[in-house]
Amino acid sequence: MKIRTKFIIAFGVILAIMLSSGTYMYVQTKMLTASYTEMIDEGELLTSLREIQFVMTGRNNDERGYFLTGDASYAKEMQERVERIAALADKINKNPHTIQKYGKELEPLQERFNAYLEASNKAVDAYAKGDREEAIRLHFGDERQARKQLDEIIDQLTVKVSVNKEAEKARLETNRVTSEIIQSSFSVVGILFAIMMGAFLVRSIVLPIYRIQKQLTAIADGEGDLTQELSVTSKDEIGKLAESFNRMIRNLRELILQVRSHAEQVAASAEQLTASSEQTSKATEQIAGTVQEMAAGSEHQAQNVEASHLEVEGMAAGIGQIAVRAENVSATAIRTSDLAADGNQAIQLVVNQMDGMGEAMESLTRLVSGLGARSEEIGQIVDVITGIAAQTNLLALNAAIEAARAGEHGRGFAVVADEVRKLAEQASTSAGKITQLIEVIQRETQEAILSVEKSSEQTALCMDGVAQAGHAFAHIRDAVVRVTTEVQDVSAASRTLTDSTEKVAESMRVIARVTQQGVSRTLDVSAATEEQLASMEEIYTSAMSLASLAEELEKLMARFKA
Repeated sequence: MKIRTKFIIAFGVILAIMLSSGTYMYVQTKMLTASYTEMIDEGELLTSLREIQFVMTGRNNDERGYFLTGDASYAKEMQERVERIAALADKINKNPHTIQKYGKELEPLQERFNAYLEASNKAVDAYAKGDREEAIRLHFGDERQARKQLDEIIDQLTVKVSVNKEAEKARLETNRVTSEIIQSSFSVVGILFAIMMGAFLVRSIVLPIYRIQKQLTAIADGEGDLTQELSVTSKDEIGKLAESFNRMIRNLRELILQVRSHAEQVAASAEQLTASSEQTSKATEQIAGTVQEMAAGSEHQAQNVEASHLEVEGMAAGIGQIAVRAENVSATAIRTSDLAADGNQAIQLVVNQMDGMGEAMESLTRLVSGLGARSEEIGQIVDVITGIAAQTNLLALNAAIEAARAGEHGRGFAVVADEVRKLAEQASTSAGKITQLIEVIQRETQEAILSVEKSSEQTALCMDGVAQAGHAFAHIRDAVVRVTTEVQDVSAASRTLTDSTEKVAESMRVIARVTQQGVSRTLDVSAATEEQLASMEEIYTSAMSLASLAEELEKLMARFKA
């Protein structure tokens, strides 16, 4: 699975959890709003019913006062109370929720009220006609019976509304608790999943890259253990990077072993060349002594010249072997340079892959930042709910004040206002808890952003490490090129030395022939011998330089454990 796919899955799941949580909170908020509206409507209905009872009681008292005193002001107050009852009834009938839920119970209420009002009007008309006894009889008879029936219907409806209100209140509380539990579960699941995915990504991305960077640093410092390979089982870009790194280590190990072997061969050949040069120098000195003794006896000189001729031919054969081995070392050095170039290309491929991972880290940072913005929008919605709750609380307080001013008649309205205030406080408390949860989510989101930024910094450090490894390979390639040049110079010197040695052998053959001609040519032979001795010293110096280069190359190769 690719790193990009891992990040998409991880943050896709987190986003799904957040969207599910937000959707659930939106639905719950609508349900709570509907429930609060229903409770308010039922509270208003309950208040209106109780106020109707209070107004009817007042009208009944006014009617008695009118019958006892005949004061017209009582009749006026009776009419005002009837109008008040009509207004309350109209308010109840205009509420669609009330009509839908309590329409059947309100129909007999209207009928009983009309019967009560009809009986009352008859009593008032009888009193107006001067029949006070008939008026009192109707008042305490038909009118009183109609009022009792009306009170009974109102009491039954009031009890039903109160029971429904309490049931709705209990259901609302249950929904609130359930909503808090589910929201907490969403938060816990989201946090746990984020922690698990963070640990998984660190384990599958950061740790392998750290191991690669550590081993590359060791190789760049010249102290690398080329026998150790990375063990990465993942199939993503990190796994491919580790596989390429292991392949590079194996190729580099083979290269180091080959260079070390050829360096040992060069050192051995240099030692052989040095020994041959020393032997040749000694032989040349013997030739010089022999030339000086030529004056004493040409026959003895001819024998020594023949022996020197054989020694020079052996030296020529040894120098030829040195030339062949120097050419082999040159070919190996060229191959080493090519392998170092391949390693540098592999490092560049790693750098490109690290650039891709850096872009993925930037994309991840933008996604998590977007998640934080969504959390802030949810917080704004909660602020709106909190404002509504505060306004509702203020309205309930104003209603309580008005009820207190109304005195005994506003007692029922005060109870309703207190209930509304409690509901507003509960809504405000719930909104506060939601705000706290959103703050926790925003804080966790910020921590996720910081974690992703830290991962980006670690990726940048890894890219620097890979770049350093590329520079190290470039240095290795330059060193191999220099070794190749030096070995080619040694090969050229060996070929020149071979040519010189062949010339010396030819000269020795000429000396052998000239020696037979007489002592007169002894001085010429001595001069040729001195030239040969100088050539042997040059050969000895070149052999010592080649041995020093081979020893230095062995030290460089020994710094790597292969």
